[in-house]
Amino acid sequence: MAQRVSLDAMIPRADFGLADEEAKSGELIRDFPISHLAADSPVLKLLRKPDFQRETNHWTPDQIATFVASFLDSEVIPSLILWKSPMYIFVIDGGHRLSALRAWMLDDYGDGPTSLAFYGAEISDEQKRIAKRTRRLIEATVGRYSKLKDQVDATPIVARAKTLFTRPLTLQWVYGTADVAETSFFKINSQGTPLDDVEQMLIRNRRKPIAIAARAILRGGGGHKYWSSFKETEQQEIEELATQIHDLLFEPEVDVPIKTLDLPLGGSVSPVDALALLIDFLTLSAGRTKEVLSIDKYADDNSGQATITALKNSLQILNRITGNTPGSLGLHPAVYFYNERGKYTRFLFLGMTALIAEKIRNNDHAFFRKFTLSREKMEAFLIVNKSLITLLLVNMSKGQRTSKMKDLFNFLVDAVHSGTELTPEAAIAQLGLRGRFLEVDSPQVSTQISDDTKSSLFVREAITKALPCPLCKGLLDPTKSVSYDHITPVREGGTGDIKNAQLVHPYCNTSETGKKSVTV
Repeated sequence: MAQRVSLDAMIPRADFGLADEEAKSGELIRDFPISHLAADSPVLKLLRKPDFQRETNHWTPDQIATFVASFLDSEVIPSLILWKSPMYIFVIDGGHRLSALRAWMLDDYGDGPTSLAFYGAEISDEQKRIAKRTRRLIEATVGRYSKLKDQVDATPIVARAKTLFTRPLTLQWVYGTADVAETSFFKINSQGTPLDDVEQMLIRNRRKPIAIAARAILRGGGGHKYWSSFKETEQQEIEELATQIHDLLFEPEVDVPIKTLDLPLGGSVSPVDALALLIDFLTLSAGRTKEVLSIDKYADDNSGQATITALKNSLQILNRITGNTPGSLGLHPAVYFYNERGKYTRFLFLGMTALIAEKIRNNDHAFFRKFTLSREKMEAFLIVNKSLITLLLVNMSKGQRTSKMKDLFNFLVDAVHSGTELTPEAAIAQLGLRGRFLEVDSPQVSTQISDDTKSSLFVREAITKALPCPLCKGLLDPTKSVSYDHITPVREGGTGDIKNAQLVHPYCNTSETGKKSVTV
């Protein structure tokens, strides 16, 4: 997957809704020289992106370097499209272009002082790596802005240095109200690099609690505060809950090839991938009605309370999957959510989320004990048949995958609990699929061992050495979810000596499985 550079900190956001009236007529700037992006520029202080605009992170390092070079070489660049509100100048089209230029001026491609302040000093290792790659590419292609700027005084003037302050970007203006400007935004962004389905959904439902919660979780409460209109107490609670969920889903970051089984439950922290996952996860877990509500069925959140409720409900579901709360099943991500090549499969995670959320909504607390009693055989089946599950997912439509994986997990629990033999054929039939699935491996031609092969080899070998829970025999994920259990209970005279202690799943330590009092 192509690497994307995080430029979201370069131009702040503001809410169109703060400007209900049309701006008074007056003289508008006619072009946009790079000096308008300097720190002391009055134009920069007025410049804003619409608050609903997608994150400015869709350009690769190559695209940024190519654009800066095109600007300096006087090549054709599309016009910026701006709208003047009573308070700000909004960028309707051209946010990436202006952000790329300002990032070049600041030498900040997602890892500099401006970005660190914007994200609250919390930026991922992946973002740092991409920023460094961009910086190296820029320096090899056009050089640093500071060096080129100094060459303006040189004799003779370097051609690109001369262009730096003489070439402006051309402008077009949108005239009318905020509604006119928003309509223009959607029309413009359906062309060029169009908004994808998730981005359109978020923009059109930007005041819904699911959308606000997804934005908050994505950056762990950092970045632009889409919840800034709420009271300070609600803002703080949203940020605290979002940080908890972010850390449970996306920590630690995973390197390729995989060299550890300490894998994130939510896969990549890349905003493009993570937002799609978060919208689906929150949709499945945030509600408590019998029917799962889509994002547009929620009312707009004007106080922050609905967003807080959505975050709390989703955290409850996530705490069943991982973490150290008493009800945590401590599911090992390498067993449940990654395929045979060590690649994250979000539909497995969403299927498990859907299943657990359904059981909680239906008050089916007995399911969790049944799940725990079935874990040993169920997990053995999942490990052996990872490639089969990958093939099953490929042969399903995207709209079926979450519900079918939910059905698969439910079937495995029921089958083991009832004493039914688990076979691939039975699982295929349960999912309503027909025919035989033949695993065909492509022959290896290259003599080099690929990253996929390295990851696959590590996962295959390491999973056999993972610690089992002595109570349910399912595998432990001790870095995320573990409980310290007395083998002989304290009430029966057991001590805290190492000979009387064992590592178990939190749920096993508080349920009948562990011969403790039932806690559901």
